[in-house]
Amino acid sequence: MDRKLPKDQEIQRLIRLSAVARSRLESEALALKARLDVPARIRASLKNHPAGWLLGSLASGLAASLMLSRKAVVLQKTPRGLTRHLLGFTFNAVRPIAKVWLTNQVKNYLLRAQSRPPSPKVF
Repeated sequence: MDRKLPKDQEIQRLIRLSAVARSRLESEALALKARLDVPARIRASLKNHPAGWLLGSLASGLAASLMLSRKAVVLQKTPRGLTRHLLGFTFNAVRPIAKVWLTNQVKNYLLRAQSRPPSPKVF
């Protein structure tokens, strides 16, 4: 014979079963949320293992700098004589004066070109 519970007891059993399932789902949802919260996990890891993070960042920075660095090209200076020194000094001293003179020449040329009447065009 099949034992049947009275209707009230069956409802009470279902209510208890749903409460247990609800609490289990709630705890699993909280665990999943904690597992997927990456910023909080990183913060917790930084608080718990600061030395490991520091050494890891130093090692990765060193590895990146070694991989991305290039050998520096060393230029050897050739000894310059007195004549070359004086010539270089003179060139550096005259350069600003030459720049001003050239600017004035271009300005005067453009002013003359602007003030001339246009030449008649022959077809």
